[in-house]
Amino acid sequence: MKNISIEIYKQIQEAICRPEGTVSFKYTCKELFDPTVEGGLIIDVPSSGHVFRIERDQNLLLHFFHSSPGTGTRVASIDLKKVPSSDTVFLAFTWSPKEINFHLGLQVPRSKLISSKGVVSKRQLRVGNNGAIYEIGGPGIEIMGTTVYEGGKPVLQLTAIDAWKETIKATEILGTGQSDQGYIFETAVTNLTLAVLVTGFEAFTKKRFLEIEQEGIIPDINALLSLFPRKERESGITEILKSEAKDEQKTILQLIVERKPLNFQNYQECKRA
Repeated sequence: MKNISIEIYKQIQEAICRPEGTVSFKYTCKELFDPTVEGGLIIDVPSSGHVFRIERDQNLLLHFFHSSPGTGTRVASIDLKKVPSSDTVFLAFTWSPKEINFHLGLQVPRSKLISSKGVVSKRQLRVGNNGAIYEIGGPGIEIMGTTVYEGGKPVLQLTAIDAWKETIKATEILGTGQSDQGYIFETAVTNLTLAVLVTGFEAFTKKRFLEIEQEGIIPDINALLSLFPRKERESGITEILKSEAKDEQKTILQLIVERKPLNFQNYQECKRA
């Protein structure tokens, strides 16, 4: 994305911040099919919680990666060794919560579109609060509980689904405990398991609530503000939150969650929200 202006780049970021969509373009590069060139990034765009990346590796495989908090990272690949060499190609990719697809076409008559469907990637791509893209894990490498701090503040934390998976893992470990105390021990393990599950449910719903906005779903702020006590609503909470959001470079939704008018341990309230 080095050949476009910052303004156009920001417009692209804003336009593709949505749960599903399609992007297509012509790409010209004399080295795309050259086996002596190691390859590299063609597109690498963070868009709120999304990551869109196209790269060519040293084995002449062209990969399209898409990542979001709700879907994780998926990759669709096309083997350029099976494609006639060309300086200019047509590239297109689609993404949705269900699947991603990658397409390549040659700029010659009667050429067929080459397509690939995405699979779960062994490399995970995440966007930090600082806008940077982080690459986690890889083939043969398993990493859990990834957190990145910058200046003493977290810029990358677990996604909602990863936090829930760790909650389940914790309850499974609790279940492996042994004691000769019989019923008392079983009661203690049961109570601890329930406490861990309730806390895990709260962590999952709170994180996921914010992730939905990062994936391009626009929240109904007026409906959420109605959850505040009447006294706060009448004191102009809307304008206060707008001003604070601007000063702190946060969204109004993030501030609403911080003010805690929502009880994320309550299933019915979470469902309503």
